[in-house]
Order: sequence, then C-alpha cells, then structure tokens
Amino acid sequence: MTILPGAGAYWFEGNEVGCLLIHGFTGTPQNVRPLADYLARRGLTVVAPRMPGHGTTAADLDSTGPEDWLAAAEQALTGLRDRCSTVFVAGISMGGTITLELARRHSDLPGVVVMAAPVLPLDALESVVNDPNRPASIPAPWATVGVLTEDVGVGGIAYLEMPLGALERGMQLMTDVREGLGDVTVPMLLIYGDADQIVDKANGPFVLGQISSSDKRLLPLSDSSHEVTLDVDRERVMVEVYDFIQERSKS
Repeated sequence: MTILPGAGAYWFEGNEVGCLLIHGFTGTPQNVRPLADYLARRGLTVVAPRMPGHGTTAADLDSTGPEDWLAAAEQALTGLRDRCSTVFVAGISMGGTITLELARRHSDLPGVVVMAAPVLPLDALESVVNDPNRPASIPAPWATVGVLTEDVGVGGIAYLEMPLGALERGMQLMTDVREGLGDVTVPMLLIYGDADQIVDKANGPFVLGQISSSDKRLLPLSDSSHEVTLDVDRERVMVEVYDFIQERSKS
C-alpha cells in the first residue's frame, strides 16, 4: 500500500494538553495540517491519524466503513489520553461527524470542535446511492476548483471520486449520529462556512439545537466554504479553536 505524498498521519509532541484532529471523507490529515501546526506551535500535543482507506486509492476506501474509521479514531484517542492529562477532539466534515459520535461515547471529554460536519440527509446524493444500477464511484463535487474552498489558491489532498459503497455506509453513520445527538453533553464549538457547497450550513443550527450540552456555541464563517481549515477564514478558525481549548483546559 502506497500512501500519497503528504497524506500520512502525524504526531507533534507537546505538553499535557492534547488534541486529536480527524479529517473528512476522502480527505487526509493534510487537510487539517494548518490547524495542527498552529496548536503545536503553542505547545499542545497534536495527533492526526489517517483514517482507514484514505490517502491511498478510492478502491481502498470502498472496502472500509464507519466501524473502521471509528475504531481508528478511538485508538488515536486512547493513545493521546495515555500521553496527556487533558484531551480535546476536533474533526472536519465526516471527521466532525465522527467527533460527534466520540462526544456521545465519551462524556468526560473537556470539549470538542465540530467543523462542517454533515448529520442531516444529503438529499442531492440519496437518489444516486439508492440506485440499484449505480456505478462503483462518481466524480466528487470537489473535483471542480472553488468548491471545497472559496480561496482557489489552496487545496487539500483528497480523492477526486467518491466510492458509493463507502459513501452509503458513511450516510448511515450520519443517521446514527443524528439520532444520538440528544445524548451529547460535552462542551462544543461548532464551525460552519456560510458558503459551504458540500454540507448545508443548516447542519450547524440543527446540531446546536439537538445536543444537550450547556456549553455550546456556533461560529458561522461568512467567507468560507467547506474546508474551513484551509479556506479564507482559516486563521480565525485557528485562533477560535485554540481559545476554546485554552479556556476549558484551565477549568
């Protein structure tokens, strides 16, 4: 198995405060690297695992599903907790959906950051996924420049096709997570781009209203699309995430 250049996992050794970063569906740890670098430069221990099936080939992804991705996230979380006394989780896109599930499972987490995470039905893809004569994969919407980010000068390492078997299983995860949102009580920062062309920004207010956390906040980004860690507002995202972690580390 050959990993695409720049698509591998990474670990930055730091202090007793750790942050697990989880990338999205078809993406790689590179997609959250600017945020990882920012947190690491401020002393945090940061780990960004490569989710199973990602960063190699789309065919590899199609042989995996939520059980594999959640197991990898749980393993990384356990490893980080063994090293750090306080551990936060932040995820983007499907990584944000996984983060919501980790928040439900681990009510002792001091806080999570959920960025551009889908939990509402992806209506535009339902008919394709449910077609009995569907192809193995379809071109990803982000194969077109300017879809993932408003800033066309940046880009993430991601597959340019979506394997529909893995997508269907990912959509089931979204349903399961949506149904369990009421069990989530951990502090949460939600970040969504107003110009997101992949995940409807309505997901942000929906999650905010469904979770049972008393400490929760929605940060809308007026100038960003889906990949908020790379887009126009990325520096604001870095500062907001760091401040969120700092405030809850002290408490």
